Amino acid sequence: MKQLKTDIVVVGAGASGIGAALSAAENNARVILLEKGNKFGGAGMFGAQGLFAAGSRLQKASHINYSPKDAYVEMVNYTHYRSNTRLTKAIIDKSADTIDWLAKNGLQTELVNNTQEVHQNHPRVYHQYIDKFNGFQRLMNHFASLGGQLLTDASINSIDYVDGNIMHVTITHNDAKQQIDCSKVIFADGGFVGNHKMVDSYLTIDRDYLYSMGERKATGDGIQILAQLNADTSGLGVFENHAASVVSKTDPKWHNDTIFTLTNLPFLWLNRRGQRFVNEDIVYDFALWGNITYTNGGYYYFILDQPTIDYLKTHRLDWTDSFERTFKTLSHQDMTHTVGPFPTIEKDLQDAINEGAAVKEQTLAQIANTLNFDYNTIQQTVLEYNQIINSGFDSDFNKSEEFLQFPVSQGPFYAVQAQSTTLGTIGGIAVDEALHVLDKNGQIIPNLYATGNNASGMYDTSYPTLEGISCAFAWNSGRIAGEDAAKSL
Repeated sequence: MKQLKTDIVVVGAGASGIGAALSAAENNARVILLEKGNKFGGAGMFGAQGLFAAGSRLQKASHINYSPKDAYVEMVNYTHYRSNTRLTKAIIDKSADTIDWLAKNGLQTELVNNTQEVHQNHPRVYHQYIDKFNGFQRLMNHFASLGGQLLTDASINSIDYVDGNIMHVTITHNDAKQQIDCSKVIFADGGFVGNHKMVDSYLTIDRDYLYSMGERKATGDGIQILAQLNADTSGLGVFENHAASVVSKTDPKWHNDTIFTLTNLPFLWLNRRGQRFVNEDIVYDFALWGNITYTNGGYYYFILDQPTIDYLKTHRLDWTDSFERTFKTLSHQDMTHTVGPFPTIEKDLQDAINEGAAVKEQTLAQIANTLNFDYNTIQQTVLEYNQIINSGFDSDFNKSEEFLQFPVSQGPFYAVQAQSTTLGTIGGIAVDEALHVLDKNGQIIPNLYATGNNASGMYDTSYPTLEGISCAFAWNSGRIAGEDAAKSL
């Protein structure tokens, strides 16, 4: 078996792993970075477009008065103090420096508007990558120039850990077993959203209703190894709920632009009992939209009647697609705050029906029968909703008057299913503010670190509404762990 030797092994080459590996190498540590796939970057590169920071140089230059203290107070209030306050402070305090650190190492960012419509009155915190893919390559080039080694197609199998000391780790690299002698290991392999068995252990909804946009390679390898070493796993089970998606029952790659846009608008939503359950303009806050979908069993239906279809077919609607600002920000285009018209809407809805994602019936009674609703419940729900439309005041959930436009009155009726969507798991192993792994008694397990989606403590039960915070947690937790591991060699 081939033997390698280094100071630190970093498992996973996404944002937190690159942050850890490069920071350790900058502090004169020998580092081997393992990546299970054949490309580095992970969700931090292929999924994210930027990251959160508070008090950055870019914010100060734009006269944005939002300090790390402000961000800390907002975060711990959001979690109701059901989070690791020392870790939260460490991550936020590091965030501004990380923007400069990324730029120094080749990944520039720009301060842009917050990318969700509902957050426009919040101080700007979103630092969007510039020249993302080349920027990540420059980070890795610098890592290599400092003597760092990247091994792709490499996964960790086990740790030989005796009396607080790592003797070696065993990996599989290009289908061959190897051993690496090292002093410390930083687990940055992205949580466990790609492990169906682990997901099922913590999911409170049927997995059939969970649409995962997370990293498929994140199969919980690091978490499982650390659990065997008595690490505290009590924080596992938090999912990064994010919006809702209309999903084909047969084709995971299916996408229809019209259906996608309709999903991002505040029409009438019904839960699995045929009841209205929320102010539908929650659609403009992705985390809260994701949470309410998950809470209601992982899915709901948005309902359209034929007069609404006829209107949308030929008219522009002065509503904002909830994802428009995200896409316009990325491409530096101006907002339109309009959608439609949708001249092919009936064909597009039939496409969703063919994919098992929607149903069409002539009457509400037939809709109730097809979706297993109680007819009296859906009839009463629609009656009350139409009364709300007529009055222009939502006495149930306070929906904005501008969205009280379309009653549901004349068939045929369409019901389109929107499912719970996750970007990954954000609950992992318990850590302290230096990202040391903690055991079930809250004590440090020496020489082991967990970062990014492998670590718990930043969140309680929800992905926060601070834009870019999970990507910021990845970069900053990685940097903190890498620096700490290197200085204590």
